[in-house]
Amino acid sequence: MSVYTDRSHEAALRQTLYWQAKKPETSADIFQYGEYLFGLKDYRNAVLQYVKAAKLGNISAMYTLAYCMKMQQGCAANPVDEARLFREVIENDLMSDEKKAAYRLGMCYTYGFGTAIDMGKGFSYFQKISATDGHAMYELGLFYKLGKNGVVVDLEQAEKYFRQAYDADCEQAIFDLYEIFSEEFLNFPYKRELTQAYAFKLGRLLRVAEVNPSKDALNRLAEFYQKGFPGDDLVNIKKFRCLADSYRQQADSFVD
Repeated sequence: MSVYTDRSHEAALRQTLYWQAKKPETSADIFQYGEYLFGLKDYRNAVLQYVKAAKLGNISAMYTLAYCMKMQQGCAANPVDEARLFREVIENDLMSDEKKAAYRLGMCYTYGFGTAIDMGKGFSYFQKISATDGHAMYELGLFYKLGKNGVVVDLEQAEKYFRQAYDADCEQAIFDLYEIFSEEFLNFPYKRELTQAYAFKLGRLLRVAEVNPSKDALNRLAEFYQKGFPGDDLVNIKKFRCLADSYRQQADSFVD
């Protein structure tokens, strides 16, 4: 397994320098700038960029904006606009051969975004692009981990897909991989990768809460501290829980 965070730090620095020197103007640029902000966990400002790009007809922005509405990441729920955007994305992607279109269709059918749930279709779309798309690998890992749609639970297969997904820059995969080992940190073979991924994610959550504070950002930071660091001792767990309570109180009193 490659060291994900080494690449991620380098990529983050390149992206930061790039966007410091470039003003996004086209719909593609605006969407990519939103993706940069989303990667920093700055969901609220990312959503502002997705809105701009979606108004210019960018399909990727429409999908991600609808997803943010669904998950309430950086914006409030808006079922009407969410459904409309997902339907427009599906209509477009059914006529496209692009890899991104296959991934979006896989997500829409698997989770019922703008359409009826059809996990069989979702699984098929993910399989089509699984050789080259880390997030599709991750979704297939979930099928085998959870036994979705009659797929037999196969933790070896799930582990294989999560490892490949993590090496293909899907951050969440390392955390799901850890859960396969019943959260036994001592027996987990990728402790260094998990530690780095945890620290990297926490750093971005802290940055957003400090630079662009919002109720959402503070609550996400509180949730992360509440869950704690894998394999930590009781003293540090207690410290993290106190920090979680502190950020939760700040979130409760914060006025956006």
